[in-house]
Amino acid sequence: MKPQSPSPAITGQMVPAVTAMAEVVRPVRFLNVALGAWICASPFLLGGGSDAATAADVAMGMALIGLSLPRGARSEEHYGGWDRAIV
Repeated sequence: MKPQSPSPAITGQMVPAVTAMAEVVRPVRFLNVALGAWICASPFLLGGGSDAATAADVAMGMALIGLSLPRGARSEEHYGGWDRAIV
C-alpha cells in the first residue's frame, strides 16, 4: 500500500478558521469552502492511503465546508470603512 499524500494535512494547516470568525473578514470563509473541497477530493485525485484515511479526509472536508458557510444576519454594528467589505 502506498502512503497517503500529505496534501490534506498541509491544506488543513492553511485553513484560516480563526481569522474568518471576525465579521469584517467573513469573505475568507469562501476560501475555507474551497480548501474543504480539496480535502474531500485529494484522496481520490492523489491516491494512496487506507479506506479509513480516505473516509476521514472526506468527513473532515465536508465538516469544514459546512462550518464555513456564512449563516445569520450581519450585526447591527458598524465598522467604518470596512462596512463595504462585509458580505
